[in-house]
Amino acid sequence: MSISLSRRQLVLGAAASLASGWAGAQGSKAWPTRPIRVIVPGGAGGILDVLARQLYTRLQETLGQPFVIDNRPGANGLIGSTAVKNAAPDGYTILHSTASSMVMGEALNPALPVKTLRDLEPVVLSSVGGVLLAVHPSVPAKTLPELVELLRKNPDKYPSYGSWGVGSNGHLTMEWLKQRTGISVNHVPYKTAPALLTDIVSGVIPIGWIDVVSPLGFIAQGKLRAIALTGTVRSPKLPEVKVLSEQGYPFTAAGWQGVFVPKGTPPEIVARLHEAVNHEQVQPAFREALMQANIPPAQAVSREAFVQTITNDLATWRKVVVDGNIKPE
Repeated sequence: MSISLSRRQLVLGAAASLASGWAGAQGSKAWPTRPIRVIVPGGAGGILDVLARQLYTRLQETLGQPFVIDNRPGANGLIGSTAVKNAAPDGYTILHSTASSMVMGEALNPALPVKTLRDLEPVVLSSVGGVLLAVHPSVPAKTLPELVELLRKNPDKYPSYGSWGVGSNGHLTMEWLKQRTGISVNHVPYKTAPALLTDIVSGVIPIGWIDVVSPLGFIAQGKLRAIALTGTVRSPKLPEVKVLSEQGYPFTAAGWQGVFVPKGTPPEIVARLHEAVNHEQVQPAFREALMQANIPPAQAVSREAFVQTITNDLATWRKVVVDGNIKPE
């Protein structure tokens, strides 16, 4: 997850995109003239892949060239970002990635061979959303303060929580909560989100952080209880679930998806891609795709605001890692 943008930044981002002239960008015919490869550092069918395909299908119509999805899962996004870092900076290889890969991974391990702001050019923020803290119905807590108190009083009964990996949004958010509240609960990293969800539903590990889409059916059936959401905005399909800040824990970092190109890509290409994505974000079809993925409708954000978000996120998550003495696997 993370982003913390003011209303002023959102408005300025939208205004800048419009003022730069989408019509003028449409008139530039120098790029693209052939298919563009989109590296997605996640498996086919995952939320990252689904939203990427929704977006680039529309960009294909807008920009007049095919966008070919190239799934490169593994190493928390490092395989995909490395491929883009090493690609020719000509606008024909782009990266569609997440905060988890682009800032949390680097915050966890600054020695990674790809550094987001050093090796890549941030183009545009494409969506923003949180991750969900969920519990098995046997856990007698309905709010985050109740869960914190339960964990404080019953450390032996609830010794563990799960997330989909070391350095994931859920892992680092829970570590922040531990630092703030003094609760003691051990992290159990899972290799995949579906495996984690199965174990939360079955009660094997009754507390965990999960995405906002896959547990919806279980929540509706009463097999899971949603406790809290990261970020600043409630999710469309779970409007009753409060974000952390609304429950007395002012942590506004969230998850996001964004577009990057190799460092050195011509600025006119970066600008046109930025404007094209921002144009698609306000179209009803893409907004509906986000809603179906339980993600709030996106807002146009300037490139400067996106870079600032990355800078802030790196500092925020690095502090969580250092304060918690969290080590990469």
